[in-house]
Amino acid sequence: MQNQLTHKLKRYSIIVFAALVFTPALQAAKMEGQRFDDALQMTDQTLHLNGLGLRSVAWLKGFVAALYLPVKSTDAKQILAMPGPKRLQLRILIEAPSKELSKAFRRGVSKNENPKTQAALAERVELFNQWVDAVGTVRQGDSLDLDYLPGKGTQLRFNGKPVSAWVAGEDFFQALLKIFIGDRPVDERLKTGLLRGA
Repeated sequence: MQNQLTHKLKRYSIIVFAALVFTPALQAAKMEGQRFDDALQMTDQTLHLNGLGLRSVAWLKGFVAALYLPVKSTDAKQILAMPGPKRLQLRILIEAPSKELSKAFRRGVSKNENPKTQAALAERVELFNQWVDAVGTVRQGDSLDLDYLPGKGTQLRFNGKPVSAWVAGEDFFQALLKIFIGDRPVDERLKTGLLRGA
């Protein structure tokens, strides 16, 4: 009886060991040495990693961007119109003044929006960029999150902590997102990466 029990325990141990060794673990996505969770929680909703893209100029690598959505998609227009919370995370790869980012935000909005929309967004863009400028110097490994929550708006988070108030309007977050996945993105390869849908 004891031998049978010992034999069963050994078999069970082997099965558990095999399951631990041979069952593939969920892997976080990686790019340029930066790890990104496959999913995250924003309020009570799960957001899924839609894609990763690298922003680089010549040999200089500026940041890796990650786009998190309620539902994965490869269609930029669908993503821009998609209801629910969203996050665009920038993982910094090079030390630089945050004012370089705010300049890029201004240029990106002006490239992707018509004059009437630019005028409607102007005050909010400047307010948001003041918070970006206040971050100061960004360094390798720092993260900037552009979070959107319906009914609240867009908030800037630096290394996981809020550094701005909520900027009202879905149109404002859409304008920021167009910089990355709009018709005139800051970087076509970056756009392609963010739109992988996986």
